[in-house]
Amino acid sequence: MRRKDRGDLARYRELDAAWWSGQFREAEAWKGPGIHPGHAARVVGEVFGRDAVYVTDGGMTSLWAAWYLPPSAPRSYHGIMELGMLGTGIPSAVGAKLAAPDREVVCVTGDGAAGFHFMEMQSAAREGLRLTTVVCAEGSWTMEEPNERMVYGRTFGTEMGEVRWDIVAQGLGCAHAYVDKLEDLGPALEAAKRADGPSVVCIRTSREANLATPPDALLRFVEVYAGPLG
Repeated sequence: MRRKDRGDLARYRELDAAWWSGQFREAEAWKGPGIHPGHAARVVGEVFGRDAVYVTDGGMTSLWAAWYLPPSAPRSYHGIMELGMLGTGIPSAVGAKLAAPDREVVCVTGDGAAGFHFMEMQSAAREGLRLTTVVCAEGSWTMEEPNERMVYGRTFGTEMGEVRWDIVAQGLGCAHAYVDKLEDLGPALEAAKRADGPSVVCIRTSREANLATPPDALLRFVEVYAGPLG
């Protein structure tokens, strides 16, 4: 069978690039305070590329990661949306690294989700596993807030306060970095990538920016749990 004419491929690529540029415009324009989680996810993707194994965890953080991390190879992206659980990102990253020791493994998680099984970073240190955990930390169970405001008119129990996951990581024997400026994020991730063992990069993200999830990404989350809309 003759291959179909691929003359439109360049045009499709241009349209795709233009669409992604539009999607990223809000994150790119963010001035702070705090780092936009979408921008954080994009920088993670730029540093670790399409050949890494990505594990995502957390509510809003998983949505931003799904939207802005690069396309990956088969069996190389492990997210929580379809699986319906929370807090399994770090253990899954440990398992992924044990299964594929020659590949880069990156866990991108929110701070609420990180708290479930963060001690498994000590397992990674004990086993000498070269994996990177990126914690987007704005000090809140952010995904709970819109629903609580809608149902109760206020939020309760969502404030976590500031947790320095990098300092926790230091106590567990991991390389560690804290980033609150976007220009420092790339170098911190590059250093984590070069580390001899597990690394944790704690990013001070913005709760306000985190709440502004792209509507298409949020609808995807709703459809996973409620079924197709319309």
